[in-house]
Amino acid sequence: MKHKVYAVKNGRKTGIFPTWEECEKQVAGYPGAKFKSFPSVPEALIWLEETSASLQPSAEYIVYTDGSCLRNPDGPGGWAAIIQEIATGKEYELHGGAPSTTNNRMELSAAVAALSHIEEPSSIALYTDSQYLKNTFTKHWIHNWKRNGWKTSAGTDVKNKDLWIKLDALFQKHQVAFHWVKGHAGNDKNERCDRLAKKEAGKYSK
Repeated sequence: MKHKVYAVKNGRKTGIFPTWEECEKQVAGYPGAKFKSFPSVPEALIWLEETSASLQPSAEYIVYTDGSCLRNPDGPGGWAAIIQEIATGKEYELHGGAPSTTNNRMELSAAVAALSHIEEPSSIALYTDSQYLKNTFTKHWIHNWKRNGWKTSAGTDVKNKDLWIKLDALFQKHQVAFHWVKGHAGNDKNERCDRLAKKEAGKYSK
């Protein structure tokens, strides 16, 4: 039996992978994943080069989100999002807060606000420093929750159920690719979102 190789055009990492196990790590649960098997590396390379434009649509929007809670949990919190429209170069800032909340609720609120702001179904690159937000989709937690009626394996309601239901609908509307960024590591837009979120939280701490 001939040995196959796997080419990933759109995934967590792109390129050529020698085994399905390695390929699967890059595409499983990744929104809009594009991959294919080939009998040889040269054929895989040709496919990657020929399909670079047609198989990986450019993001129509780039979105950065962040949330903050000054005394987590149940302290004053804020959220913020920066939306870049690629076609026009326009940039929008959204932000808000709550007097008593959690950091996770603020992270989710930022994503809900940003994806709701984009009215037409679109391809979106979403940058977040929240593993909670990212992993819920990329590790399929949300699918299990939905199957269980938004209950955890212990039978209790999923935390932040109201926001997850909104996000689930928005992710079905848009094509969203996650990009995780390390918080407080010098990424300009992530830092800007952090400052805006903390400013919103500060409004409730006086």
